Amino acid sequence: MRLDFLKKAKKNEIMAFTAILCAAIVVGYYIFFLSPVISKLAFLFRESYDLNGKISKAEIAVNSMEKIKKEIRELESREDFYSTKLPKEEEFSAILENLSGMAKHTRVKITKIQPRKETRGSLEELSETPRICSRRSILINAQCGYHQLGAFIMELENAERFMEISDIKIDAGTVNPKRHDVQLIVSAYILKGEE
Repeated sequence: MRLDFLKKAKKNEIMAFTAILCAAIVVGYYIFFLSPVISKLAFLFRESYDLNGKISKAEIAVNSMEKIKKEIRELESREDFYSTKLPKEEEFSAILENLSGMAKHTRVKITKIQPRKETRGSLEELSETPRICSRRSILINAQCGYHQLGAFIMELENAERFMEISDIKIDAGTVNPKRHDVQLIVSAYILKGEE
């Protein structure tokens, strides 16, 4: 009987040892194999989700490529239009000649035409964003009647280039009551050179 007890004791120990060994194998398998694989799968799942989002955005961009090309063509045509309306710095003398031509056409006698430096803040100083144009003021002293002045201002407003009258002063003429001394400050906008 003693032998049966030993045999049973050995069987219980062997079963306990086997159970502990199996548990150790399962824990080791989880720690050394399953856990890294699960974390790697979780990482790959997140990465594939991010890549799917990027692919979707790329597909949208590719599908809207024609629309983008159309917008680019429209912007280029607008750039061409505005570049004809805004002269370059080297074309500033042409503006002065155009003003003289408008004055002759409307029978306004210019006695003085002089480019001025800006006294108040320039466009760059007024705004923090960089500008593509700058404002140049032109002082014009002239002699004309009201109707000629009105015709000159109308031509100025309808000119091909963007210009505005910043200030105007009219004094009665001393020699001829139908002709007045006029002082205009015309602001022209000049396209800056590429930097």
